[in-house]
Amino acid sequence: MKFKYKLEEISKVSQIISEKIKNGGVLALFGNIGSGKTTLSKEIAKDLNIKNWKVKSPTYTYIRRYPEKNFYHIDLYRLEKADQTIFEEINEIQNYEKNITIIEWPELYNENLPRKAIKAYLKYISENTREIEISF
Repeated sequence: MKFKYKLEEISKVSQIISEKIKNGGVLALFGNIGSGKTTLSKEIAKDLNIKNWKVKSPTYTYIRRYPEKNFYHIDLYRLEKADQTIFEEINEIQNYEKNITIIEWPELYNENLPRKAIKAYLKYISENTREIEISF
């Protein structure tokens, strides 16, 4: 599934994905800086009724947990090379099928993603327009 959307239409995109992972699953978000990965993560959390959700990327902590729904937001942007300790923690998180896990910048971790992971490729088109290709 591939389409372009305006930023104000992001809730339409997030609802499609939220429906697929609301009972657990892994979403890998690929895309350059500014392509909308964190914004999409925020919208998905909002769809899933994560209380007190704040736009706070886990760039410096790598992993943020929101216990209301076993929601994990992971950002591997600052990882320069594979890190066994972080990967083991991610494996543990994603192995529990009820966890909802979103991974931004999964390139280093890609081969460890579960087979059933949803992959979304985001692309910056213009200041207000993005493109997304989702594989379920």
